[in-house]
Amino acid sequence: MKQLLVMCLLVMTNIGLAQEKKPQVVIQTSAECGMCKEKIESKLNYVKGILFAELDVESKQLSIKYNTAKISIDEIKKIISELGYDADDVNANPESVMKLPACCRPGGMDH
Repeated sequence: MKQLLVMCLLVMTNIGLAQEKKPQVVIQTSAECGMCKEKIESKLNYVKGILFAELDVESKQLSIKYNTAKISIDEIKKIISELGYDADDVNANPESVMKLPACCRPGGMDH
């Protein structure tokens, strides 16, 4: 019985540690449309260390679950910037913005 209790505690501890390394964050982006959603999600969901990325186009908020041992939030923001989108306090790479379709550029859906 004592061994079973110890094993349960070890399993629960390991689950707790695993969850600590995989936080979920929300990043405010400058995404404008469904094409932006597709571009951002298709890139981030294949980056090593990112477990899940989903953009809500209406709020422009990107929810990301990632492994802190494999990638940092700053690295994730840099990837988003290189795609041509703002990521919280990291501005979009201007050259990447110019390569985006007109609807994906800031204010593109307002025209």
